[in-house]
Amino acid sequence: MPRMNEPRLRITGRLRSIMSYDKLAGEVPRVLILRSQYWLDGACESAARQLGWQVASVPMAMEGTASREQIAQMLDAIVTTRPDFILSINLAGMDVDGMWARFFDDLRVPYVVWFVDNPRTIVMDRSVYASPHAVALTWDETYAAYLRDAGFSHVHWLPLAADTAHFNAPPAEAFAFPPTFVGNSMVEFADRAWRTVRDDQAIAPIAECAFAGDAVTRERLGSGLGAVIGTDTVSRLDAEQQRHLEMLFFLEGTRRLRHDHVRALTPCGLRVCGDEGWRSVVDNPLGPLNYFEELPGFYRNCPVNLNFTSLQMPAAVNQRVFDCPAAGGFLLTDAQSDIVRLFGENEVATFATLDECRDKLQFFMHESTARRAIVEAARKRILGEHTYAQRLRTIANWVMEYFT
Repeated sequence: MPRMNEPRLRITGRLRSIMSYDKLAGEVPRVLILRSQYWLDGACESAARQLGWQVASVPMAMEGTASREQIAQMLDAIVTTRPDFILSINLAGMDVDGMWARFFDDLRVPYVVWFVDNPRTIVMDRSVYASPHAVALTWDETYAAYLRDAGFSHVHWLPLAADTAHFNAPPAEAFAFPPTFVGNSMVEFADRAWRTVRDDQAIAPIAECAFAGDAVTRERLGSGLGAVIGTDTVSRLDAEQQRHLEMLFFLEGTRRLRHDHVRALTPCGLRVCGDEGWRSVVDNPLGPLNYFEELPGFYRNCPVNLNFTSLQMPAAVNQRVFDCPAAGGFLLTDAQSDIVRLFGENEVATFATLDECRDKLQFFMHESTARRAIVEAARKRILGEHTYAQRLRTIANWVMEYFT
């Protein structure tokens, strides 16, 4: 927990009086969202408005220091909104020294941080965010123990969901596109991570050795950096070096996985849709799609959509698992363990190996009745249990449980 002698913002008696109110005592919840560039910010804001909640959002930096204008806007929003809780995705808007966490704690305003990326590369073992008024959520429960070790008393698994304002349509009768994987090639991200690692001669050989020895796997990354390079090696690295290695391992590892699968399935008729990096992998890739305006219709107009989950998710399912069926599209996805926690057996099509993926792709390409039954069952489950409106209700229930 933050120590009492750490720097804190001064709170006047008038401000303390303004902020002395019962949480979740109004007719509807009031939420302040610290918005950055995450798509989840907008999805949560849209869902909160759909629920009839009072919503305020302020633009904040995803990385680096917030501007004076952003800080002024946040302070004004806190006073005028008097939120029941503040929501941040991946600690966006929160300073590295934990000043805002202490400020929210001193005001007795709960703040909820929802991690949808590896929290080890965000928190970096700092305990300054774990105030008594903080709730930490993780889309992959594998990281829950890490968050508790970082000092968070209230930690919960909260998976992703569907934004039904954009992804909500029944399955199509005909299809305009071939079976497709829609996703980033990870080329640019991996190249940037490699440049950072290779600039540090202390960690560059470690990274090369890990990939050469096939040590970078989903299971090992889930267990932590020590499972990939050894705990003795980790102990000799500082926090930034550990972060750079872990970022490289999941980015380059995911790049390799996606490229291998796409190359192997291209002879089966699979196309790929995304950034320019795919041109180094396959001939004539389809171009990028606007996430909100074009992707829902594209999912619906493909007979089979493929999904390959990032290596930073040991157990979790990604956004495609909700978006694609909600938009009326059929999804064939790798068998992440969380799938059985979220869907019934007849609501999802999965594969455990590349050979099984190839066989099921060819099977479902010719089984429209089976595809439609799965899409309809998945849509029923998603619309009934896995929307961002329902996730927000769950968050509000936790805030009420802990802080009222």
